[in-house]
Amino acid sequence: MTSQTQGRVYLGNAFSLSMVDVQDKPVTVEFRRVGLDEVKAILSSGFTSAVGHPSTASALSRILGMEVPANRISIQLQPGDTLVVFQLALSRLPLGKELTEEEILNAWKEDKAYFLIVKVLV
Repeated sequence: MTSQTQGRVYLGNAFSLSMVDVQDKPVTVEFRRVGLDEVKAILSSGFTSAVGHPSTASALSRILGMEVPANRISIQLQPGDTLVVFQLALSRLPLGKELTEEEILNAWKEDKAYFLIVKVLV
């Protein structure tokens, strides 16, 4: 188990290997599923949104009870950074389909969405 947050904190709705700065050095990426209360505690000290879709940002604002702005940015996780990922556990969407806020909230209510903590370790 790693220590709590040391670096930057991000909230996103996806994780990609391109978010990890590897550059000729081995890194370990830790994934841990967490509950809503822990997510709120982690985000309560401030975070940068990397949630690119307005409907997802709006749904997360309602789920978390805090403002989550839509912010389509690229991030590079460094050791000590924390990425909180809102993961939808749905089948692959048709090309070009974006979920509405209500569809995302329904997925949450039906336990078809959850939060993961992603950390880059040295």
